[in-house]
Amino acid sequence: MRYALNGDTMWSRGYGSIAAFDNVNCLDLLPDSGFALFGTVYTNVGYDMRLIRTDANGDTLWTRRYGGPEDQQCLSGQRTLDGGYVLSGFKYFNNDHVNMYVVKTDSAGHQQWHQWYGSAWIDNAGFILQLPDSGYLLAGARRELELDFLHPCLYRLDKTGAVIWNETYDPDEWGVFFAIPIRTQDGYTMSGGRYDDNTNVIGMLMHVDASGTKRWERTYHTNTQVDHYFYDVKRTLDGGYIMAGTAFDSLLVSQDAWLVKVDSFGCLVPGCQVFDGLEEQVTDLGDVLEVYPNPARDQATVHIALPQGLERKNLRLALVSAEGNLVHEEAVPATATMHSLELSRYPAGLYFVHLRDGARWLAGTKLVLSSP
Repeated sequence: MRYALNGDTMWSRGYGSIAAFDNVNCLDLLPDSGFALFGTVYTNVGYDMRLIRTDANGDTLWTRRYGGPEDQQCLSGQRTLDGGYVLSGFKYFNNDHVNMYVVKTDSAGHQQWHQWYGSAWIDNAGFILQLPDSGYLLAGARRELELDFLHPCLYRLDKTGAVIWNETYDPDEWGVFFAIPIRTQDGYTMSGGRYDDNTNVIGMLMHVDASGTKRWERTYHTNTQVDHYFYDVKRTLDGGYIMAGTAFDSLLVSQDAWLVKVDSFGCLVPGCQVFDGLEEQVTDLGDVLEVYPNPARDQATVHIALPQGLERKNLRLALVSAEGNLVHEEAVPATATMHSLELSRYPAGLYFVHLRDGARWLAGTKLVLSSP
């Protein structure tokens, strides 16, 4: 479906057969204003990857299918620098194991090569990004042992699909990358999900350097819901990230759309990167901290309104400068609802107040210190 800038529908199109299971999981806008649609089509022998090329009006120019006797499904794809296309997802092998799967085509959609990646057991799907050197980054999850958890993994590929390096992360926990990765100036950022200590699924954002070494990882969840999944991540104009997904209630019956915006370090409020070992962040406690007066000069009072039932211990209140320096931190009683901050020794400027519970970030807010 194509929309005008004001949201009015310009046209809508359907692709595939109403008698079969067909889907489109990814779309790429092409230089001629046409589109490449990447997805899956059901045949009488199983599932195949599918690429549909359309004109600017969404009318089909050609369709290609990729597969064999086993099932294979496409979850991501894009136009490549040589004018062709690359598709990625997963492939079944004799119903006993699953691998990440990549298909590369020419500009007419004819297959040039295909390759699978992962273990000899049941892995997860792969999501692909082409890089400026015409190689690729494939993000997904794999097992190290047959009965092992899935672990997030990256494969750096050359333009022929050969592996340059691969890395597996969080070897002691279940986790997956579940979106097309993002290339940054200093590496790559991926989103997905992983288990917390209670085996609930929480959203995850990870940043690695250009060689795949992990630089930081953040996890996110609400206070009231149980399982959380990120299905997409995009870079924002301020250098941060925005993740989209779903959050399920405790009975896994209802679900809510879930949108999380963070800065370039994965922080809900700037400055969380200064706390060693801090990964976990609660996303729906944004209004539990109130600082007044604000702007302040010599002293400010912090009102803390944590919800009943929230487990809390080792509460700490911190002040972080706009430059990202930790300037003050102190313990706060677990039952505190008011806390006074002495500010007279700090220069005027913008600061961020953070409330954390050990390695768990709970809330934060801005504080402006005025000149004497």
